[in-house]
Amino acid sequence: MPRAPSAPAASSAARIHAVVRRIPRGCVATYGEVAGLAGIASGHRVAARAMRDCPESLPWQRVLGKKDARRAHISIDEPDHAVLQRALLEAEGVEFDASGCVSLARFGWLSQAVGPARAGRAKKAKKTRSARRVARKRARERSAS
Repeated sequence: MPRAPSAPAASSAARIHAVVRRIPRGCVATYGEVAGLAGIASGHRVAARAMRDCPESLPWQRVLGKKDARRAHISIDEPDHAVLQRALLEAEGVEFDASGCVSLARFGWLSQAVGPARAGRAKKAKKTRSARRVARKRARERSAS
């Protein structure tokens, strides 16, 4: 007989389900991203567990396992459900590569929210801060000599 979820587990599941409801059609998110947005650090397993018993109206198919930094994949063990998940995502316009992975750059919900222009600016700002640190270090070395 399955145990009833504890209050913290039920609270985590509710937060995870709230995040999943916000994933737009044609986009995907990884279990780790969903957990992070729900405020659960390193909670990809918590998110996966919460998705097992999700409400029927929840767009569960939009949550995938992370393959690597650039791709996600279907991580459901049951073959029938994996086929259903892929069919639902393809009906939304999500494309899979030859190895069955989804590009997070093209279809990832969070990568679309950040956008390439904004991501590029963040990198540029980081380089600028680094350059400033080097300049300060050199100035200190010169003044000490």
